[in-house]
Amino acid sequence: MKPGKHIFLICFILLVACSSVSAQNTGANLGFELGNFTNWSAYTWRYSVEFPQINTNPVTGFVSRRQAIMSDTSAYDANTGYALRKIPKGHKFSARLGDQTSNSDPNPRGYEQSLRYTMKIDSTNSLLVFQFALVLQYASDHTQPTEPRFRLTLYDSKGNDLKDCSDYDVFASNKTVKGFQTYTPTGQQGPGVSPVIWRDWTSVGADLHKYMGQTITIEFMTADCAHRFHYGYAYFVAECHPMYIITKYCASDTVAILKAPQGFESYQWKDSNGTIVDTSQNHVVEVPQEKQSFSCQMTSATGCVVSLNTSIQKYNLKAEFGSFMLDCFKNAVQLTNQSATNHGSLTYEWNFGDGSTSNIKSPVDTFKTSGLHTVSLVVKNPPSECTDTITKTVESFSPPLVGLSGDTTYCPGLGTFIKAHGAAIYDWNTSSHADSIEVSAPGGKFWLVGHSTTGCISDTSYITITPEPDWVFTQSNDTIICGNSSISLSASGAESYLWTPGDTSNTIVVTKSGSYSVTGANKRGCKKTISFKVSAYPLPETDFTFSPSALDRKHYNLSLKSAGLSTINYDWNLGDGSYETGGALSHSYNIIDSVLYYKISLLATSLHGCTDSISKYLEVVPFVPNVFTPNSDEINDIFMPGFSIEIVDRNGMLLYNGTKGWDGRYNGKPADPDTYFYNLIYLDSKERVHNRRGYVILIR
Repeated sequence: MKPGKHIFLICFILLVACSSVSAQNTGANLGFELGNFTNWSAYTWRYSVEFPQINTNPVTGFVSRRQAIMSDTSAYDANTGYALRKIPKGHKFSARLGDQTSNSDPNPRGYEQSLRYTMKIDSTNSLLVFQFALVLQYASDHTQPTEPRFRLTLYDSKGNDLKDCSDYDVFASNKTVKGFQTYTPTGQQGPGVSPVIWRDWTSVGADLHKYMGQTITIEFMTADCAHRFHYGYAYFVAECHPMYIITKYCASDTVAILKAPQGFESYQWKDSNGTIVDTSQNHVVEVPQEKQSFSCQMTSATGCVVSLNTSIQKYNLKAEFGSFMLDCFKNAVQLTNQSATNHGSLTYEWNFGDGSTSNIKSPVDTFKTSGLHTVSLVVKNPPSECTDTITKTVESFSPPLVGLSGDTTYCPGLGTFIKAHGAAIYDWNTSSHADSIEVSAPGGKFWLVGHSTTGCISDTSYITITPEPDWVFTQSNDTIICGNSSISLSASGAESYLWTPGDTSNTIVVTKSGSYSVTGANKRGCKKTISFKVSAYPLPETDFTFSPSALDRKHYNLSLKSAGLSTINYDWNLGDGSYETGGALSHSYNIIDSVLYYKISLLATSLHGCTDSISKYLEVVPFVPNVFTPNSDEINDIFMPGFSIEIVDRNGMLLYNGTKGWDGRYNGKPADPDTYFYNLIYLDSKERVHNRRGYVILIR
């Protein structure tokens, strides 16, 4: 048998969440609402007919790949083409029973696994509701006992199979299960590959009414095939409900709504004459009459048939309660339930306003805090959906819980509030009876005594209020903006900051003149404010002119002139290592043959400290001698060193081409005294190429 052929995939999603009472547990986490397997037990074993055969006993305990909690509510099962949700809508968790792929085990043969939950059946949980989906890939060469399998079984307290019609047992080849769709997994198309056959969500109701008072066990089991590679698994949780028809016909209603239990595939309502009046889960009676009777026959997807009878009654219920403190010390209060109804009995849901609740008719509650509490009571009247709610203020008292809270310091120029708690009435040493007072300079020592409305008295509580110690709040900034630039305004020393523009960091960047302020607060909340006056000024004028436009050996004196404003300071960098100040000046340059230009820079500074600068280049025309004497006296021995030149004789023969300068030789021999012609190439400050042609006389 080849891997991937005739793969059986079973994906049974069963949702369980019961409020049951069990000898073994309270019924909590039947629906995995805790996100774990609390109160569940797990078993794993192996059975294979392949050689060598495997047949092991069940081992108790959870195996991560065999029993796993699903928690991603957006996840879909890949083996159905991502069409089946792993966790159904309205639920946060499900459990997967079995591994969803054979490739995760080096020896994928014959795994079987189960999950069990034990509970006692009573009137509140006698309807077990399943929502399931099946996914099968038919293996044509397997017999049923060796095919992958899913089974749901009910057992009594002695472990006997109850043989209830709610039992569900399906193999890959079971043709009696309807409602399937088909899907061929990507990469598995081809001859001999069976498509996946899967069933989407289906609800099934199991009537456990006949087991009232008994302790039963629900078991979910999945099995891989007993050959190789084919696997079966399930995702599940479930829920339980009372087994009766719910009536929605309360004091202010004009129509009655009869609601049959969910989880069945079909419903058939009949009136007292046996006439069919509805086939939906809920039946609306437009003109209800007291004691008018109806019956509903419900059929589940597994073929179970359940019939329930009901008669119309209008429910008039009223929520009411009183209370009294048991003593002046324990903070305990007796709640006296005075609620009433005209039909049946009530259930109670108390909320004591401090996170504690109760469902006792008239509970005693020890409150977590002393004083006045908002207490709510919701009464329900099953099997109706009618409810009523009442909310009252309830008083408790415990002397150790009466006291003071608030800051023990006040900010300079402000005050602080001291709040009392734990009593209904307060006596302060300030003659106030309010639950809080404001204290400012000079502070001092304060006390109070708390009273209940029934005369209970607390011990005296004391508190001393002092000024908040001063703290340093400083600023660092430049408050002048020059031109289109920006500046930073900063403050330090606070715990939090709030600037007038709304920023909350300790530093802001501003680009406009104006008034800015920042308020800082220390850990206590005391505040200080710093103000900034920001001014904006234009950049100073920086342009300048010079004459002549270029220098040479004969013209080396330069005149420079700026805008010359008296409000601006001018600093010159003349490019030859010289620095001058002033609006206008003259400067003489020492012309050096190798320097072709000077960079002249002017820095202008206004009275407000704003600066701007500009640079210009002064060109230098290179000096080319018309005579040179290469006689090794180290005077005029080299013609134009450092420049790119070409030298030709009268006949146009090239004697030299380079940048080191001509030494008066050709092919290593001294050239004859004569007139020679040159082509001089150099770049100016703007990297423009200059070609200068002329002649030079060689004299020896």
